[in-house]
Amino acid sequence: MSELIDRLAELTGQRDRDVLDVTLVGALRDILGTVSVSIYRSIGEAGQERWLTRARLVGDSAAAEADPAWFELEDLPRLADHPVRLSALREDRVIAVRGATHHTLFPVSTDREVIGVLEIETARGITSRQRRTVSSILRIFRNFQGLLDYSERDTLTGLLNRKTFDESFLKATSA
Repeated sequence: MSELIDRLAELTGQRDRDVLDVTLVGALRDILGTVSVSIYRSIGEAGQERWLTRARLVGDSAAAEADPAWFELEDLPRLADHPVRLSALREDRVIAVRGATHHTLFPVSTDREVIGVLEIETARGITSRQRRTVSSILRIFRNFQGLLDYSERDTLTGLLNRKTFDESFLKATSA
């Protein structure tokens, strides 16, 4: 239980969204003992949406994989290329798929909509207790992202505040 609390404290201590996604998959990998954990976001115009890999940890790897910050949209996989992932996204429900390894897919939501999918690959599947734990962590993740959204924007204009704008600009120009 204390490991879970430590991981939640680490998760909510992040202010950078890229690091937040990596922290989430790292925490779930360590808590569940997974083969891999990935978080994917749906991006692009309606009808042209693609899967963007935000963070993926495989095995005991120390570094998470992710799609680069600058990419050609056409190089990313289409939503339809991964039908089970697409079902979890569109139907806003947890889906479990058994095979040589087990995949459990959780929708990732904001306060307004489902924006992506968390995919957990395990050797034996996850228990109902582990499923509840993941769902609870994702609710905390959603709430924390809502707080970040609120704190990064001017309440009158809805534009990024100066600090957030500066950080985003520096990140974009240094990539």
